[in-house]
Amino acid sequence: MKLYIAVGSAMLLMMTMFIILFVAFYQNRQVRHQLALNELREAYRKELMEATFNGQEVERRRLARDLHDEIGTMLSVTKLSLNQLERKLSDTAENSLQVQKTRSLLDETMSNVRRISRNLVPTTLERFGLLAAIEELTEKATGPDVSVLLESPNTLERIAPAQELMFYRIAQELINNAIKHAGATQVEVQFVYLDDSVRMSVLDNGRGFDYDEAVKDRRSGLGLRNIESRLSVVDGHVTFDVAPGRGSRIHVQTRLHTAPSEEIVSSSGNGERQWQRLN
Repeated sequence: MKLYIAVGSAMLLMMTMFIILFVAFYQNRQVRHQLALNELREAYRKELMEATFNGQEVERRRLARDLHDEIGTMLSVTKLSLNQLERKLSDTAENSLQVQKTRSLLDETMSNVRRISRNLVPTTLERFGLLAAIEELTEKATGPDVSVLLESPNTLERIAPAQELMFYRIAQELINNAIKHAGATQVEVQFVYLDDSVRMSVLDNGRGFDYDEAVKDRRSGLGLRNIESRLSVVDGHVTFDVAPGRGSRIHVQTRLHTAPSEEIVSSSGNGERQWQRLN
């Protein structure tokens, strides 16, 4: 009887152990399956975001080409026609004044078309690189009441084209937000190397904002969400050091494909020390 009880107990114990091992194996398999599924979802999300931003850039190029080739050409032809018409009109003060006003409007419209076309497609970025494009951007944003400065190493190397475009678009968004929405009079864009990463920081003396409230707003928070989406495509991240009533400090960072040279690290070291002083 005791033997039967012992054998039964052993079999029950073995069945219990088998059930426990089976449950543990099943749960582990479920966890691995869920992790794999999450990785697939993240990869799909990144591919979708990348395709979205690539589509936006293609559309920007198409619009810029149409503005330059069609609208710009039509305006130039209209100006030539106006010049010919001026020679046929009677030389009176009223006619001359009207022609001058029309020519001035045409010149202003042509200038705006060229400006919009350049903003849609940053040709300076393609031809001369990120620093030249950001420098041009800061110069255009500087005005009588606003000072926009660029602090960076002499060169930025080993940045992929997608990363350069990402930094440029984010700089456009942040500078515009600082001037238009935060009322900043001083804005500074900084680039520094940090080991195998590059960081762009945009600092301003504006009135700041509440990040949580801004993100909730579908209109005002769209730009902030776009920044985070752009960075997710290139495995970057953004830190918003913001609060109502004080200047904003926004840091955008992404990894480089290869480490920068010693010369660049040396030149960026001063930039990093200056950044620490600003903080």
